[in-house]
Amino acid sequence: MTSDTLDRRFCVAPMMEWTDRHCRAFHRTLSKGALLYTEMVTADALIHGDRNRLIGFDPSEHPVAIQIGGSDPRKLAEAAKISTDFGYGEINLNVGCPSDRVQSGRFGACLMREPELVAECVSAMQAATH
Repeated sequence: MTSDTLDRRFCVAPMMEWTDRHCRAFHRTLSKGALLYTEMVTADALIHGDRNRLIGFDPSEHPVAIQIGGSDPRKLAEAAKISTDFGYGEINLNVGCPSDRVQSGRFGACLMREPELVAECVSAMQAATH
């Protein structure tokens, strides 16, 4: 399923410490067509962490999207490639989370003050994926 064919009329947003694979499996039983999101995962965690634990999912969760946090275009491109290889139908860049903890890592809502950087990040992510 490509991002062009994903139905976004009903989505379950990324929520830290909530939308893990168990929650997504439960949500999938409630709606077969909802677009489900992972918790936000940082680019560094995807690059250096236990990928199966962080972003593994069961095929029954589809359609499923991943949300990535970061502000380094090179790292975000690598994280996007990893996510594509895992089979995610959509990759979402976190530019909306207002939490102080997220913003101290220079991602989330604070990126809205740097639109040129966001454009670089999205371009790098697009170039690394299909």
